[in-house]
Amino acid sequence: MKRLLILVFLLSMLSVRAQELTFWQKVNRGLTTYKNIDTSYVYQPKQGFTLGTFTTVQRAGVDVNILFDLNSSADKPMSGLSKYTLKGGISTKLGFELGYGKLVFDYGFEIGPKKAYKKRSLALNILGKAWGAHFNFFKITNPFHAIVSVGEEGDSDYWCDEVVASEPSVLRKLSIDGYYVFNHKRFAYPAVYKAGLVQRRTAGSWMVVARYMQGDLNNSPKSSYDAYNLLDGFSTMQVAIGGGYSANIVCWHRDPVELRDKGLRNVTLNLTAMPVISAFNYLKTISFEYNNAGECVGKKVSKVYCYPMPSFIGSAAVGTTLDRFFLSAQFTYNLFYFYTPRAVKAEQLLIPGFEGNSKFYGSFHDWKVKVMFTYKF
Repeated sequence: MKRLLILVFLLSMLSVRAQELTFWQKVNRGLTTYKNIDTSYVYQPKQGFTLGTFTTVQRAGVDVNILFDLNSSADKPMSGLSKYTLKGGISTKLGFELGYGKLVFDYGFEIGPKKAYKKRSLALNILGKAWGAHFNFFKITNPFHAIVSVGEEGDSDYWCDEVVASEPSVLRKLSIDGYYVFNHKRFAYPAVYKAGLVQRRTAGSWMVVARYMQGDLNNSPKSSYDAYNLLDGFSTMQVAIGGGYSANIVCWHRDPVELRDKGLRNVTLNLTAMPVISAFNYLKTISFEYNNAGECVGKKVSKVYCYPMPSFIGSAAVGTTLDRFFLSAQFTYNLFYFYTPRAVKAEQLLIPGFEGNSKFYGSFHDWKVKVMFTYKF
């Protein structure tokens, strides 16, 4: 009897080992299989490769305001304001997308009349049903625009100057977003953003989101000198957390009638709004040093931690599924602020006769409309 039990145990262990998946089978299942789906609300087509093309209309930029309280030679308190704007015009990109299961990679390049030099974009998305992540990068090379003023408009000692940089600046931004969906059993957040899930009935869910954002603006010494050395360069790094609500509104749905999703018809609208707050907000500013001839002879670096600031992530999209074809139109909007009362010291300013402290605040912002056509195979 004892030998029989040992034999049964060994056979059962061999059977379990025979049923174990290989590493790549586990990876494939993790990429293509969505768990805990309420099939009355969500339909999952057979997962595989997707190939698509897209076009985007986008505008992105940064606004920076520097407030400085100064004392004139007559000991009369005065205030100054410098407003900086750097943005690309509305640009159009053409791109290509390749996906497998939950992974989607796309690359876009500017076409037509260029509104910014060498503008490119890269994105990698992991669009899961319960959780996901977005990796996004863009770069703009354009001259910045600045308005510098001292005193109150209408006063006899009011002074104002407007500057367009003689050399271009470089703006770069990298963002990584992660989300978690609470009602992921009935709500398919990726349904309108990629081919892979179809929302059969209207549903919504509360979501939490976290974002890591890193951006920097770099000016040449000449363009900074033209603008009174108020903004030479800076970089900001933020970690923001928040949440909101997302809803899929199903306008039309018909289930497939044959294999390979033939006969599948669906039109779904998604609305998402997620306010966030920056729990960690780091800012580094750069100040060039010049000699009497206006030549750059060095630079100073100032590092500070900014106050937490509210920001916003929002999107709206509509997706249409027809058999193995998927068409989507998407709108996204991002707004991220930064602020510190001690980032720039007034002794670095090229305004003779003034000294004091300054406040530094601004925002990164971008919006994008994307139209995408995808084929599943």
